[in-house]
Amino acid sequence: MKLEKIITLASSGVRLRFLAMERSLRATGCNLPLWVIPYNDQRFELPENATWWEIPELTGWLKENNVFPAIKKYQCFLTSNYQFVDSDIIFLTNPEVALNSAQGFVTSCIHWVNPSHTYTGESLSYLEAKTTTWQKDIFNSGQFACDKQLYTLDDLKATCLKYKSTLLVDTPLYKDQPAINLLVNLSPVTISNLTLPPYDMESTWAGSYTNKDYEKYWTTERKKPYLIHWAGCLMNTGRPIDKLFLQYLTKKEKEEWERQLQNKKDSFLSRIRVRLSKFKKGLKLMIS
Repeated sequence: MKLEKIITLASSGVRLRFLAMERSLRATGCNLPLWVIPYNDQRFELPENATWWEIPELTGWLKENNVFPAIKKYQCFLTSNYQFVDSDIIFLTNPEVALNSAQGFVTSCIHWVNPSHTYTGESLSYLEAKTTTWQKDIFNSGQFACDKQLYTLDDLKATCLKYKSTLLVDTPLYKDQPAINLLVNLSPVTISNLTLPPYDMESTWAGSYTNKDYEKYWTTERKKPYLIHWAGCLMNTGRPIDKLFLQYLTKKEKEEWERQLQNKKDSFLSRIRVRLSKFKKGLKLMIS
């Protein structure tokens, strides 16, 4: 696979994660253009060789159908020769090198261990009808690469209308994952996962590395993951592997990161107190 660009999805709310991801990408020696799909209208100033990328004919149509914002990732399927990553990813190796011998649709997650959150009832019926080993063809929607255009705009719209309960939803249970998985599996592209044979790369999921010596698993360049993804897990748990993210932030940005974390904590505790207060009032009314 000869990559031509890196694609991501971002808004000002994930600016710090985005900056760390972009810096880690450049640190590997990858100078490919970075295309940024706007998650919403909250944009920010992008670094050099990065640009906002939006296909109005698609995003406008999706907006008319009131879909979940992350589903804008559908744009990826209208182009080719790209690596897509969410903002909560750090590159360890140049993806151009890591994917040089790969073809088709390529991912490197370990969702085959736990395929939940990758399907709806509708899409599971399709997957099970397709193959008895459908688990090897599902993946995390936060990181994938492809050398082919999977859909035309018209074909994409028609497919979305055919599977509306999975592909055109406003509050999906598992965000964009079932939708992205279904669209790829519906296409004729060959799906490969670098953590499965014949590649056998170690896990790219940060949650797999709970001990201090996480690099002990990366015994060869082939075994070493080319990216680490904090999918479904926080980047501030104190795990040693979290430093891979923090090392790309300046001192000022780290202070901003800590403020964000504290604000989220305060907001969470405030919601808990409000709910607890309402519960106590309701309990008193029941007793009286």
